[in-house]
Amino acid sequence: MFEKFTEKAIDAVKSAQIYAIEFNHEKIYPEHLLLALLNDTNSLIVKTFLINKIKTEDLKKDIINLLNSRAVIKPVEYAVFSESSKDIFEKTLDIAKSLGNLYVKPEHLFLAIWDSPKLELTKVLKDKGIDIEKMRAMFYNVLSSNKHQRIQHPEIIEKRRRNDKSESIINLIESADSSKIFDRAIAKLSTSNYEILGTEQIMQSILEDSNSDIVKILAEYGVTAETFSQKLKEISGRQAEFGDKQIIFTPNALKTLMIALDTVREEGIASIMPEHIILGLLKSKKGIAYNILKELNVNESLLEERIQQPIEKQKNETLYIMRLAKQEARRIGNNVVGSELILLGIVLEANSIAAEILRDLGVIVKDAREVIEKLIGTGEEYTSGEITFSQRAKLILEDAWNIAKSQNKTKTTADDLLIAICNQPDSVAMKALSILGVDSLEIRQGIKNRLENFGL
Repeated sequence: MFEKFTEKAIDAVKSAQIYAIEFNHEKIYPEHLLLALLNDTNSLIVKTFLINKIKTEDLKKDIINLLNSRAVIKPVEYAVFSESSKDIFEKTLDIAKSLGNLYVKPEHLFLAIWDSPKLELTKVLKDKGIDIEKMRAMFYNVLSSNKHQRIQHPEIIEKRRRNDKSESIINLIESADSSKIFDRAIAKLSTSNYEILGTEQIMQSILEDSNSDIVKILAEYGVTAETFSQKLKEISGRQAEFGDKQIIFTPNALKTLMIALDTVREEGIASIMPEHIILGLLKSKKGIAYNILKELNVNESLLEERIQQPIEKQKNETLYIMRLAKQEARRIGNNVVGSELILLGIVLEANSIAAEILRDLGVIVKDAREVIEKLIGTGEEYTSGEITFSQRAKLILEDAWNIAKSQNKTKTTADDLLIAICNQPDSVAMKALSILGVDSLEIRQGIKNRLENFGL
């Protein structure tokens, strides 16, 4: 359902879930959603209220009073969506589709709430003296004028390279941080009647390490070695694990691990952790292990957010550069991060060896932005949709990860990314550097000299 939601819309849904838990409500109601939507002071929703001289703080108080009037049975650790919220989501998708919008924005959610006359919440909005018809018409006009106008990124039409998945997975299994997980998983496999490693053995292996942070997090959501094994015993077959082929891993286990591997590369970490495998499982949404999580009523979005929190707090060059690259994509109205935006992210990061070398070679933010915008174009407005990576950008992340691994580093650094960019002479990033008067030899020599000076 949430595949088409923009990050801001998903953030609003997550905030609504948190509000429900704070109010000790077992279900997430439209009131929680509206409260979450009013948090973004820069949103069109809040600005519209201000234009109409309606104080959002007063409106929040009325919503909180409504929520406080709902019966509370006991403190809750997680909340599920109420039927009225599910109806809102369905209506939101219909509104976005009718307006020709590719993605669901917070404004679509707000319109869906507003178009539910049976809700007590709608009465609160009317009591505030809001001209509902006028405001609804304005929202519809704004959203209908924002029909998708995508930039065709030069790298997005490239053919996907045939990755050697088996080689990537072998490297993953042999990694010092991952080998214990897979050793235990293989031991689990030997006691079963199966010959191919599936998501269920990998999950069981992760859950056996009682000292792991991810195991403690999963336990908070009711997922323990005992509960998982009990659910596994209830499954009579393995149909959920297979597609068309049988390989050393089931297709869904392979998909989970490849997603985990992509996540690790984007974060700039040179080794995979159990947390990444769980994130891969949640993103793949397939396999026996995922089905068991669903049966245990795990709140996927809250679990994913909980796993991501410590990762987001890490002071990691590559992770920070990727954030900057995504911000630049949104700024120019693009939903694709190509090689050029990774390059721009390095320049914006400013403190790394790679950034210093580029600065010494005369590459500054203003000039880099100008050249890149001419090469790939710009959209008409800031985009809040999901950001993806071009195939060339993925190759750069993979190459940088391999460079870090070959040097026994624990993290991918900005200079690894810059070398990886230099290894892609036909990329948009290298075209931009060429226009700026910089070639790969200068960059390579600069990095070599700088690392030698640091004794690295």
